[in-house]
Amino acid sequence: MFFNGLTPQPEKCCGCEGCRSICPKAAISMTTDKDGFVMPEVNNELCIECGLCEKVCPMFHSAKVISAETGKAYAAVSKNDDILAESSSGGIFSIIADYVLKNGGVVSGASFDDNLRLNHTIVTDSDGIDKLRGSKYLQSITGDIYTRIRDILKSGKMVYFVGTGCQVAGLKLFLRKEYDNLITSDILCHGVPPQAVFDEMIRVVESKYGGKIIKYSFRDKSVWGWSCNSSSLIKKGNRLLYRGNEPMQQAYFNAFIKGDNYRESCYKCPYAQSRRPGDITLGDYWGVEHYISIPDTRKGVSALMINTPKGESLWSIISGNADTYTASLEDIRQINKTLTSPTPRPEGRDIFFVRFHENPAKTLMSYYRPSKKRDLLYLLKRNPLTSKMISLIKKLSHK
Repeated sequence: MFFNGLTPQPEKCCGCEGCRSICPKAAISMTTDKDGFVMPEVNNELCIECGLCEKVCPMFHSAKVISAETGKAYAAVSKNDDILAESSSGGIFSIIADYVLKNGGVVSGASFDDNLRLNHTIVTDSDGIDKLRGSKYLQSITGDIYTRIRDILKSGKMVYFVGTGCQVAGLKLFLRKEYDNLITSDILCHGVPPQAVFDEMIRVVESKYGGKIIKYSFRDKSVWGWSCNSSSLIKKGNRLLYRGNEPMQQAYFNAFIKGDNYRESCYKCPYAQSRRPGDITLGDYWGVEHYISIPDTRKGVSALMINTPKGESLWSIISGNADTYTASLEDIRQINKTLTSPTPRPEGRDIFFVRFHENPAKTLMSYYRPSKKRDLLYLLKRNPLTSKMISLIKKLSHK
């Protein structure tokens, strides 16, 4: 048995909370370990060893929820420029979400609350989609989302759930049956740091400017276009400060890209392969210009994989809302390495949290890489006149 009255080892737990949600005796609670990752904890006095926790664990039962590889893949860009501007890549999530909402359904995904805590939530209108849109490079807390989704599905409403591979798999295993009114998208994922590391970055930036961050974007297109530029909007009294070239924000992103602070299970992820748990897989199509001729990639392009007949049927209905280009799954694999294998566990993972506990701000800032060229370009791009000139030059160079 999986638990048998014992808390699982970190490398065998993705923190999806399916075990806690399924337990008939409420014998499992979620705690935060020393590094800030959520982990299940078993109450031996309540546990009846029914084995349900093991049966719904996505780390042990990936074979039950991954689809056969279809080979159907696309590069796609939303035709709605407003949605495209607010999306991390090509805006395909919003196209699917809009369809579900217009058909009386609900959408579930990761959203920051007022204190920038990342939780999975459910939205019922287009206003709520804004909070779900965009990449978020830390682990979201699922809480009771699986139970809520099950209840909505039983009522007959359509549900669109978006999450990491393990979260999508966790939901499907928790439900223990197929629902025709459930649509899922897994996102191409490197791994997830804990909320605690993100909180430290936020604390440092807020302390520096003496205000509160009311909006954070990991992939802000407003200055650099489709890129990995992070930004924050800080409320200081009656003023709003925009910070898009902040050293600590860059440091957090660099640490994430290096992979030094992921969950241990991420380095052994069973979903880091081209057979996926979602009906549709969404990701970034970096380097798409090397494989496909697209008129303009500066606003972002999504890599799209259709994994199930349900996903194929849905895409046939909504694909008219995007400019779509047939892609090679092999080409997407070249860019997204976790379609082949999990992120390798770096040597830095052994010391990151040791140092982080000793001096969290210093540890994060050690990942910052100063660049005078980047700083100068940022100042030029923030200037309306020079920004227009740079945009014109790029436009002409694409002709």
